[in-house]
Amino acid sequence: NDAMIVCADADLDRAADGAWLGSCMNTGHYCCGTERIYVVEQVYDEFLQRVLDKGKHLRQGQQYGWEEDIGAVFWDRQLAIIEAHVEDARAKGANILMGGRRNPDLPGLYYEPTVITGVDNSMDIMRLETFGPILCIQKVASEDEAIALANDSEFGLNGNVWTRDKDKGYRLAAAIDTGACSVNDMALSYGIPAAPFGGRKSSGLGQVNGKKGLRGYCHEMPIVIDRFGGKMQNAYPYSARSAEGMKKLMDFLWVKTPLGRWLS
Repeated sequence: NDAMIVCADADLDRAADGAWLGSCMNTGHYCCGTERIYVVEQVYDEFLQRVLDKGKHLRQGQQYGWEEDIGAVFWDRQLAIIEAHVEDARAKGANILMGGRRNPDLPGLYYEPTVITGVDNSMDIMRLETFGPILCIQKVASEDEAIALANDSEFGLNGNVWTRDKDKGYRLAAAIDTGACSVNDMALSYGIPAAPFGGRKSSGLGQVNGKKGLRGYCHEMPIVIDRFGGKMQNAYPYSARSAEGMKKLMDFLWVKTPLGRWLS
């Protein structure tokens, strides 16, 4: 359920390519795939037209080679989920501008590459993982609104931001509550072995790859060695004097001194 944000200064042709690739790679069966696209209103119409123009040239078929761009859905149960999400969006007022059905020219589990607008977070297709070749495009008033909508999800595995201003791209990417984010590309971090990979929120706990991924397979064991020796202050038998001594020590170390506040 990853989000894509298209800023007003984005390279719209590259962003349109990224939208199709992010949504339809492996027929949408991709955990880092783009499922929600937020476009600022200044460039919404132009971006949408570029997406539709590129979509006309997509090839879907059964040859399993370079002759096709989009393949089949991998499982009939997944196809049922895709169809249910699209029909839920249609029933709630979304506009199906392209696709939105099984491919009538191909036998088997082929769902046409689909472009949907007029979507919002009341629709299953924006809240749940559809896992299909679907582009859901929503117009937003500002980048701040795009960030708020991107974060209004129980999932957070990946995301992407499109802008010619790399500093702004970094700032917006960092504001998305997700495991990783790309600027002017999609899912790049997954292909970098040194980069930790993992999700936020319902997209999982922990990370793989990188140093943090390796540490996940390690057992970290603290071993503490006394440095001072002598009689243990908290040894049996207890007494009011020893208790008062321990209290003063704890106050000194952790509570009532600058050193204690720093240690705390």
